[in-house]
Amino acid sequence: MKEKNIKIIFFISVAILIIFSIYYIFKDKNILASDIETKKIQEQIDKNIIIGITEFDTINPIMSKSQDIQYISKLIYKPLIDITENFKLTNGLAEEWNKLDNKTYLIKLKENEYWNDGRKVTSNDIKYTIDYIRENLGIYSNNVKNINNVDIIDNLRFKIKLNEEEENFEYMLCFPIICEKTNVGTGKFIIKKIEGNQLILESKDKEKQLTIKTYNDMTQLYNAFLNKDVDLIMTSNNNYKNYIGEIGYKKQIICGREFEYIKFNLQNKIMGNKEVVQAILHSINKNEIINRIYNNLYLQAEFPLQYGSYLYSNDIEYEYNINKAQKILEDNDWVYNGKNWIKKGLVNGAKYYES
Repeated sequence: MKEKNIKIIFFISVAILIIFSIYYIFKDKNILASDIETKKIQEQIDKNIIIGITEFDTINPIMSKSQDIQYISKLIYKPLIDITENFKLTNGLAEEWNKLDNKTYLIKLKENEYWNDGRKVTSNDIKYTIDYIRENLGIYSNNVKNINNVDIIDNLRFKIKLNEEEENFEYMLCFPIICEKTNVGTGKFIIKKIEGNQLILESKDKEKQLTIKTYNDMTQLYNAFLNKDVDLIMTSNNNYKNYIGEIGYKKQIICGREFEYIKFNLQNKIMGNKEVVQAILHSINKNEIINRIYNNLYLQAEFPLQYGSYLYSNDIEYEYNINKAQKILEDNDWVYNGKNWIKKGLVNGAKYYES
């Protein structure tokens, strides 16, 4: 059989994970925050702190489309089941949960959970929230779309029955629980006052106060930050320095969950080989890409949950190393002919036997 020329080009169009975007949180007075995490807010809250935002549609966490309000609302409303920073499930309002069969979950609420008006949290509140989400199609509608019904056993116990089996359904139960009095929550902060462009929250022990001020656009918000009218602002704009400079605040970096990547067609018989993928990963200089294309505003990652997940192993490592990439190919019967890498025994993806 006549051997045909085979060209294997490593940098072929499309993708393996390369870079996680970086988000910035700046703390202290003044604080610049991006993709702000509620736990970080709680850690930084002094006796009184003022947060500036640009979107304030409603404090109802089910209906609000503002990302800023979604973060802030977690100070006011607890979820049924919470998710830690490393993506483990933890107790919210639920004391325990059990999967009875492929479509049925039994959940028991904590006995000592109360609404801020003194009323005890019951199974009816969970059913009300789920029905409310289904009827109003808010941002959590996908979380409950597979729920067939909620069967109440008593004040603390209820069953959730699904339309069909869903792997890791427990993670869907992270939405905030509300009651008919939407300004009443179960969290560490209580809504004290809503007036004009301000929302004022107060801790249950009345020792801390959090004021949220709303501005028409980011220009007004940046100006308020510069004038020290607010202590903390939220933004995902990597070019924030063009607006507020570099002096007068401290910063703390928190890595985001969004990333940019290059994708490779692994359905191709040759590109799908494990050794080819490994060689490609060692052939990509991520630091150079970050420096030349992203102006050093991104971080590199080897794994989608690298920054805070019990699923991530430090053993996952694909550093830039051309020599290692070459050795991987050579150890797996690839030969470099001065221009292309060719797999022994393959012609245009078809196997053949050398004489």
